[in-house]
Amino acid sequence: MLDSAVQYPDPHLDDGIVTLRQWETTDIGCLAAASTDAAIVQITSVPAIYSDDEARAYIERQWSRLSLDDSLSLVIATSSDNRAVGSIVLLQRPQRGVYGVGYWLVGDARGQGLTARAVALLSDWALSTGGVSRVEAWVEPVNLASQRVLTTTGFQREGLLRSFLVLPTRRADVHVFSRVSADILGLK
Repeated sequence: MLDSAVQYPDPHLDDGIVTLRQWETTDIGCLAAASTDAAIVQITSVPAIYSDDEARAYIERQWSRLSLDDSLSLVIATSSDNRAVGSIVLLQRPQRGVYGVGYWLVGDARGQGLTARAVALLSDWALSTGGVSRVEAWVEPVNLASQRVLTTTGFQREGLLRSFLVLPTRRADVHVFSRVSADILGLK
């Protein structure tokens, strides 16, 4: 670990609509839905061919992220019933105090503002707890919905990295978005 700024939030992050919490073995239904979405399985480690065993293995990998690479993987759940509807991760970058955010939401949960709430909760928490100075996101230019999520939650677009992401079948350009601790402290 380069720096151990990130730990699981205690208590869970919750805004009354969205809860961010650790993965539980009972969240396999969310993974069953996610595995049918080609966009999710193309850019994540969600199993492309679903089985309960593969789902449990995915959840166990999420649990191990903190100890292996100082990254944090949380479920996006609805606060009303604690139903898992997606995932959000905070991934340590090589630069001290810099983390990347990544997220996905199952199809029937989209269009309700849940992703923006999750990104706001996690980035606010990370930037205000100390040790995290910058949260960045890499988004393909065609992913306008994700770009809206980021600009809605205070991220600023910084530039384009050409042929940056290596995906299983192609390379992809990405826009870089970021929030820094000064953004939430009003120090600009």
